Amino acid sequence: MRRGALAASLAAAALAGAVTAVAVQGGQAAPAAPAPPNLATATVVRTNLVTTALTGGTLGYAPARPVVNLVTGIYTWLPRPGTRVRAGGVLYRVDDTPVVLMAGAVPAWRPFGIGMTDGPDVRQLQAGLIAGHFAGGLFTTPTGHYDLATADAVERWQTARGLTVTGSIPLGQVVFLPTAILAGAMNVAAGEAASAGQRPYQVTTSQRTVTVPLNPTLPPAAVGEAVSIVLPSQATVPGTITAVSALSSTSGQLTVTPSGATGMGTNVQVQVSLAVQSARGVLAVPVSALLALAGGGYGLEVVTPSGAHRLTGVTAGLFASGQVQVSGPGIAAGTKVVVAQ
Repeated sequence: MRRGALAASLAAAALAGAVTAVAVQGGQAAPAAPAPPNLATATVVRTNLVTTALTGGTLGYAPARPVVNLVTGIYTWLPRPGTRVRAGGVLYRVDDTPVVLMAGAVPAWRPFGIGMTDGPDVRQLQAGLIAGHFAGGLFTTPTGHYDLATADAVERWQTARGLTVTGSIPLGQVVFLPTAILAGAMNVAAGEAASAGQRPYQVTTSQRTVTVPLNPTLPPAAVGEAVSIVLPSQATVPGTITAVSALSSTSGQLTVTPSGATGMGTNVQVQVSLAVQSARGVLAVPVSALLALAGGGYGLEVVTPSGAHRLTGVTAGLFASGQVQVSGPGIAAGTKVVVAQ
């Protein structure tokens, strides 16, 4: 269409010139020649192209190891749902005595005190005392051995917490968890009896995450792959695949960690954009710049630096997001081409 318009415009301009020549010799003045049509142009760019497939996912918080109570008495304080408890913070109170969170992968299984055997639980306790600045001048590195210096650091911690100062810790007063936790729905209420083995409330980590069920129709995915998360508001948030688990030979699950704000809701239905094909560092133009050639294939109408137009055949590659990968003689980043309006 735009080639015919360009030719017709040139013919009209020539005809108008002839009429003007006759008018100068005594005829009636001819109307002015129409202005040539304005042509929209775009520039060839070097970019990354990705074709994607959308699939459903559920946004919430990453799971955490449960908080398990090991002391007896009466629950006298519990956190509000949604409260974040970090290492050093109070998980709940029994008989008004705090149960404190410390960082560690190994659960506590015995009381702490002088004479106990060495172990990873002691090492975790010492690391927590160092992190809380209770071991200054006593030790700087966890050893796993409960010595007098460790007992002194425990006494400092007990003083700061308003506990009876003994230098030893009964089982259950410290809970080791690998991460900070977010308190969820309560399983007990203040005033109820506390017993060993109870889970006072549901917990998650504070890390936002999206779980995506997999099926054979979806493209393969790998840990570390970048994706996009489309929220119910239609806002898009970048994310990274952090786990891929196979549930069977035909199904599985992706775990995606967002790297932007996603709100605080749980069980939020979202869309995740997975890469199907990608091409990095390729030359691309808007799809509307492509011309279907009569003999087959595609071409571009190139605008030279002098303003002249020439038709150049190109090879089209990946189509994505309104752009198309192109290659051909004289096609380089910065080349100006005509696009359809």
